[in-house]
Amino acid sequence: MKTHWLLFIFTFFSLSVFSQNTVIASINNFESSKGICRACLFNSPDAFEKQNPLQCTLVTVTNNKTKAEFTNLPDGTYAIFVFHDTNKNGMMDTNWLGIPKEGYGASKNKLPFAAAPKFDPNKFFVAANTTLTLYIRLRNL
Repeated sequence: MKTHWLLFIFTFFSLSVFSQNTVIASINNFESSKGICRACLFNSPDAFEKQNPLQCTLVTVTNNKTKAEFTNLPDGTYAIFVFHDTNKNGMMDTNWLGIPKEGYGASKNKLPFAAAPKFDPNKFFVAANTTLTLYIRLRNL
């Protein structure tokens, strides 16, 4: 009986301490299904500003939409930035004024009119054993 209690306590403790979370970004409003979508997850304002992501994923676009999944995340505060890399060159293309030529978005769809998205308006919290789905609509200029 003592062994059963110890096993129960160990199992409960390991599940609560090592809980991992998943964030799914459901992304739509692509102008086409050409290229790929680059989705990056950040865990601080500094990392977001310096484009130093915690995780990035490349996903194909089908019927002008896609889903990006981030797994094995510890509890915490995050923000996501995505863009449609239509020519697969690994960067968001801009014109000579710095205006994006490719669609882009952020986790809470808080996109300022004439500036890059920021971490704080787009942050979200992930807690113990969560699967969170965010709906991101790309802005195409």
